[in-house]
Amino acid sequence: MKDAKYIRSGKAKDIYRRPDGNIVFVFTDRVTAFDGKKKASFKNKGELCCKLSCFWFDILEAEGIKTHFKEYVPPNELVAEEVSLLPVEVIARNFLYGSLWRRYKKGEVDISSDFFVQEGAREQGEGAPLAKSFLEFTTKFERVDRPITEEEIIENAWMDKAEIEHIKRETRRIGDIMASYLTQKGIILADFKLEYGRSKEGRGIILADEVGTPDGCRFWDKEAYESSGEIISFDKDVFREGKGDLSKVYLDVCKRIME
Repeated sequence: MKDAKYIRSGKAKDIYRRPDGNIVFVFTDRVTAFDGKKKASFKNKGELCCKLSCFWFDILEAEGIKTHFKEYVPPNELVAEEVSLLPVEVIARNFLYGSLWRRYKKGEVDISSDFFVQEGAREQGEGAPLAKSFLEFTTKFERVDRPITEEEIIENAWMDKAEIEHIKRETRRIGDIMASYLTQKGIILADFKLEYGRSKEGRGIILADEVGTPDGCRFWDKEAYESSGEIISFDKDVFREGKGDLSKVYLDVCKRIME
């Protein structure tokens, strides 16, 4: 961090630029929910999320996924190529849960029958598994993030159709890699969000920001869900819903994934 220049702070990370042009993400203990309306700080949360994100970047790079990741600097710094972040996030949902369930119930989002595992799954309600990931884009830099259509992304010249399809393919591939690994650890990947950016080194659109942390994923206990349908969260829902000590939950899931 010597001679690094402060750029900005996000909800959970502080960002700096080093003299060599690389970016340093400093993961903090800050946590927010409900569009920043609920805020707190939990000891060691930043260190755990940084370590876990770097762990996943290594795995994804080994599988041929192009990312901005360059180096992990313990305990809580991630060094990366500076990219031009796209103004949208992509969310992959493997279960009818959370905001997707609420919007679906109100008729605000249409989910075709081929997304449901079996006949009658629609009636199962919140927590029903989907046969394949339901992908959607949301805005990134608006005051309150909102779902956005592919047509609007193209109209705003943020991406063209080929780039959108590339991101969708990469997201599904990343989801498959993560879910396959996590199931061996007794964890369900219920949903996750990703950010991408345009490489300034000429590598096209690549995975950026962080990946595979309990801040950006929903992790559920596999045994509890499959035996009784109970959802035991190992992620930020613990904070959102006041269901326990976030520091302990993050430490436990980090150990479970990495050991």
